[in-house]
Amino acid sequence: MKLTVSILLAAVLLLRAEDGAAIYTRLCADCHGAKGEGVAKKYDEPLFGERSVASLAKYIDKAMPDGEPEKSNAEESLAVAQYIHGAFYSPEARARNHPPKHELARLTNRQFRESVADLIGSFRPAQKVGAGTGLKAEYFQSDGMNKKSKRVLEREDKVLDFDFAEGSPAEGMKADQFSIAWNGSLIAPETGFYEFKVRTPNGARLYVNSDFKDGDSNARDDSGAKREATLIDAWVSSGEEVREEAAKIFLLGGRSYPFRFDYFKYKDKRGSVRLDWKPPQGAWAVLSAPHLSPVQSQRVAVISTVFPADDGSLGFERGTSISKEWHDATTRAAVEAANEVVTRLPRLGAEPQKLMEWAESFAHRAFRRPLTPELRALYVDRAFAADLAPEVAVKRSVIAVLKSPRFLYPELTEGDDFATAARLALGMWDSLPDLALLEAVGKGEVHTPEQVRAQAARMMDDPRAKAKLADFFQHWLGVGESESLAKDAKAFPEFDAPLIADLRESLERFVERVVWSEKSDYRELLLADYVLMNARIAKFYGAQPPPDGEFLPVKFDPALRAGIFTHPFLLSLHSYTKTTSPIHRGVFLTRSVMGRMLKPPPQAVEFKDEHFNPSLTMREKVTELTSKASCMGCHATINPLGFSLENFDAVGRFRLSENNKPVNTATDYVSSEGDLVKLHGPRDLAIHTASNDVARRGFVRHLFQYTVKQAPALFGPDTLQKLDAQFATAFHIRNLYIESNILAAIPR
Repeated sequence: MKLTVSILLAAVLLLRAEDGAAIYTRLCADCHGAKGEGVAKKYDEPLFGERSVASLAKYIDKAMPDGEPEKSNAEESLAVAQYIHGAFYSPEARARNHPPKHELARLTNRQFRESVADLIGSFRPAQKVGAGTGLKAEYFQSDGMNKKSKRVLEREDKVLDFDFAEGSPAEGMKADQFSIAWNGSLIAPETGFYEFKVRTPNGARLYVNSDFKDGDSNARDDSGAKREATLIDAWVSSGEEVREEAAKIFLLGGRSYPFRFDYFKYKDKRGSVRLDWKPPQGAWAVLSAPHLSPVQSQRVAVISTVFPADDGSLGFERGTSISKEWHDATTRAAVEAANEVVTRLPRLGAEPQKLMEWAESFAHRAFRRPLTPELRALYVDRAFAADLAPEVAVKRSVIAVLKSPRFLYPELTEGDDFATAARLALGMWDSLPDLALLEAVGKGEVHTPEQVRAQAARMMDDPRAKAKLADFFQHWLGVGESESLAKDAKAFPEFDAPLIADLRESLERFVERVVWSEKSDYRELLLADYVLMNARIAKFYGAQPPPDGEFLPVKFDPALRAGIFTHPFLLSLHSYTKTTSPIHRGVFLTRSVMGRMLKPPPQAVEFKDEHFNPSLTMREKVTELTSKASCMGCHATINPLGFSLENFDAVGRFRLSENNKPVNTATDYVSSEGDLVKLHGPRDLAIHTASNDVARRGFVRHLFQYTVKQAPALFGPDTLQKLDAQFATAFHIRNLYIESNILAAIPR
């Protein structure tokens, strides 16, 4: 009769360590290799994972040796588990046997773009960020072709969709001739291409991320302001016909951009204007608040050059891949940035007689430290030594600086306080130190851990930190590339592109609400009993619609909804077009939320619904598909997690039956510690996860790796333990972000 694990944990102390090694050599090494490295044509995968000793012992006692578990007893299984866990299986053992290498890393694509935008932006006045309440609107009574002769009304407009028909836009204005100017900022939620579309029978012009100051070389518009970079020019009226003009522009997420939309009606019978937009991975919709602000912001230097993808083989983007394509892309990007600079030298504070001094400041900020005489001679003096026009010299200097290893490889620098500041800015913002941080370094105020913490807390309040954290959660939840989310039109006719875009925004707003609340509690991401809904989402999911079409929390029975586990966007994303997918849902939860590792399947097996008896439920089909022992090594973990969510169909709607059978969500889940957890639905799963050490440590690891772009072990063998111990006291997400960056920034 086999002993219980608790008794065996005491009994194994009586065994010598070499006994476990000897048993492993006798029963396991032929298939797994002497040091767990794997054996070709037997079990060629390295033997590693994150199970506890107790969990390993249970598994070995039940299933090993493969096909002959009777060859070892429970006591021997525990001895083997203890041996392999300490020798080569556990993360600590792997880090000891194969210490991670600190690979010299260049800027990632995101870091390059963010750094250039902030570098050039540092020569402009401080960027203004306004609330997303709408645009400043000025209504003018026109006089002939002079479009804005008399301002009649000034207000704030939230939505750019107006049908004036044959009337006037406001009391006291004539209907035959009037114009409107909307000014402010566009708040871009994420990085990518934004499409815009103007619909009007009258005249309209759209400017996005353009300057509106004297000195531009382009023609004046009818208000007398000089203009540049008109994104859409539909200034010529078409009379009765409503026409469309469209264009797109690349923008960086988390920033606000100067925005202007001009409209006029001149003796046309009818007046109307509408501006639609399509954000990256979004759907066409009328442009409105909260993506519009009445506060005018500064132009952002956005690099639109296309880069080859960064290396993501370790689960987070790293700047370790170097290729001719990358070299060519950085060259094109440097030229693009240099053209941006030269075109706007006066606005960047570059006086004609002091261009060399300006170029030196540019190199100083790009290199994240003051220039040595040698660096000044190489990157500034040499560009100005030739008999060239000063603007050409500036352009050469800028290109040389942005192609320099000093800019592209931030770690190629001395290990001093300037290096600490550079690492802190790269971690917090994916960018360069701002002027305040560089000034603090110059005063010796970025030297002690307390001083670094004070700077990190200041930087946390910057929109760039918010943007990077939002990007992390897109990565963690796997929603960065979700444009392909679509369902069978016959099965789900109302699950269309606008609804998908709203669901994605609902998830993003939910994460933002939790992260930036006072508590910033990780557990709320898992346990929340509400979903943020607008009218369209509420109608589809049969909930009470919130007022005014706003995204507001709609509470549910806690047994029915539990944070990210049951958010309808994620449930839909990890499903097939017609049916649920417990496997996709289970894999996502295992890797991202539960913090557990999954090895690649020994053989890829495609799920083909038509191969199963149509009377079976999805749970029955998956159970049949994954019943082989070779599958259950991973599916023993994956399936229970997926089955616990089967009360939700392919679009995340709650259901009680499938194929005229009651949905069964009761399942047994074996945790990474080897404990048996009874699950009856998402609430049980959420409660277990919120209190589970492995899941919490997995979140800490994900956030650290994404933030720092390096393996935690590089910063010390107890890096994760330190961060997790701090995090476990209050589960405060923003504090974890700050502490991760401090740990990575301070010299080791």
